Amino acid sequence: MEVDYYPENNLIVLLLLTLLTAGLYLFWWIAKVSRIFDENPISNILLIIFTGGIWYLYISLKYIQKSEQLNGRDAKWYIIFFLPLSFLIIQNNINEKYFPGR
Repeated sequence: MEVDYYPENNLIVLLLLTLLTAGLYLFWWIAKVSRIFDENPISNILLIIFTGGIWYLYISLKYIQKSEQLNGRDAKWYIIFFLPLSFLIIQNNINEKYFPGR
């Protein structure tokens, strides 16, 4: 799958966009990452909203595992401690796979 370059591929930009929009930017990011992993972004966003964010925890763990598998690694058990920063971990793994020189 061809992945276009987005400014979020820079982890600092992704973190700043998330902090400055009080987390609202994560909905946009989830939609793009859902498409990378061939899932329906609308259902993911609606489930996050209707479950009060609990679905985000599940989808984060799932996407961490998928993004680690993209690079031929297994997700470790202690990754659950890094769930607040999961979007950075997932984006970093995506960057390693699709943008190795950046």
